[in-house]
Amino acid sequence: MGDRGGEGGAYANIGVAYSPLEIGDRGGEGGAYGNLGGAYWSLGDYRKSMHSLGDYQKSIEYHEKHVKIAIEIGERGGEEKAYGNLGIAYRSLGDYRKSTQYHEKHLKIAIEIGDRGGEGTACGNLRDAYPSMGDHQRAIEYHEKQLKTEIEMGDRTGEGIAYRDIGT
Repeated sequence: MGDRGGEGGAYANIGVAYSPLEIGDRGGEGGAYGNLGGAYWSLGDYRKSMHSLGDYQKSIEYHEKHVKIAIEIGERGGEEKAYGNLGIAYRSLGDYRKSTQYHEKHLKIAIEIGDRGGEGTACGNLRDAYPSMGDHQRAIEYHEKQLKTEIEMGDRTGEGIAYRDIGT
């Protein structure tokens, strides 16, 4: 597109993502892999073409590295986030069964560590995935759980989104 400034910023962000890999910071390394996975997912989502399949696959590779490191160092929040991102990446590939498995793991950890926002996000992602597998009842159950979580947290924006999504 000719946006040299944007291109330079993108390269700088890639450098920032790789810097923990150079200094042996395992937590930072896991986060960097998560960021790289997110970048590849965004690229695939932007392209929406045959090329995006490779981007989603690369995203999955990086998120799997993030999970491995998070487990290794006992970082439950990182593990939770990586599972959620894997669920999103597999949904983008149309693998709804794997997507729901990762979102279920995301939800389980969110509940264990008391991350109510993560709990609501996982429920919303499960709500979106189950209809693609023909399980509309489970989608409704997760929608209700998401709405309840948003109300309990006092997240009016999340609550509004949950109400909006009732009809979708």
